Amino acid sequence: MRKAIPTLLWRELESLFFSPLAYIVLTLFLVLSGFSFVYAVKVSLGVVADTVAVFLGDGPLFWVLLAVVPPLVTMRLVAEERRSGTLELLLTAPVRDGEVILAKFLGALVFQAFLWAPTLAYVRILRNYGALPDAGQLLTSYAGIALCTALLTAVGLLFSTRTSNQIVAAVGSLTFNVLFLVLPSLAVEERFGLARSVLQAVWPVEHFAGSFSRGLLDSGHVVFYVVATGGVLVLAARSLEARKWR
Repeated sequence: MRKAIPTLLWRELESLFFSPLAYIVLTLFLVLSGFSFVYAVKVSLGVVADTVAVFLGDGPLFWVLLAVVPPLVTMRLVAEERRSGTLELLLTAPVRDGEVILAKFLGALVFQAFLWAPTLAYVRILRNYGALPDAGQLLTSYAGIALCTALLTAVGLLFSTRTSNQIVAAVGSLTFNVLFLVLPSLAVEERFGLARSVLQAVWPVEHFAGSFSRGLLDSGHVVFYVVATGGVLVLAARSLEARKWR
């Protein structure tokens, strides 16, 4: 790793953690995750494995968090810098476009890991009541969260490179996320043919329900997320490079 990336990453972390938006996103996340945990306990009737599955994969509020949080975190990463003029200064420094994108991506992931960290307290609550969640199920659930968050963060970053308006970037990314999470569920009839098979294969909800939230780590799902995330980051770097010369 070049020395430029840690420097750029530290710059992004300072920008994310010391902005007013960070506290708004944190508050929203804590409220929604709290409701999600209460909902999971109620619908699972106290069964620990089912509670973890609903809270970390199968519950509706879980998917609201995954759809909403990445756009809020990434919307200003490039768009706001372009609007304020600081992006041009950054790109005149001896750094590559890919390094800028990678640093912003990693910074957004670290910030979102900080958001998800308090959810471990709910696991502690279950343990205090004498119920021990399965360690394997927890590990695969959080692995799935990390993979899906990485992909949606890369998508949000791509949208942020396409505009100087952070609201437009957030709306575009959120729209994609909603379609990505909802559209495959609509293609359930056999008449959709190949399109149905493709959509079902990339549907994150199906990945969680059949694998991550059940304590299983499917290598095919992991490869899909890694390859898709890498591809979107390459597109983001190319987008940044193309708009730099306009």
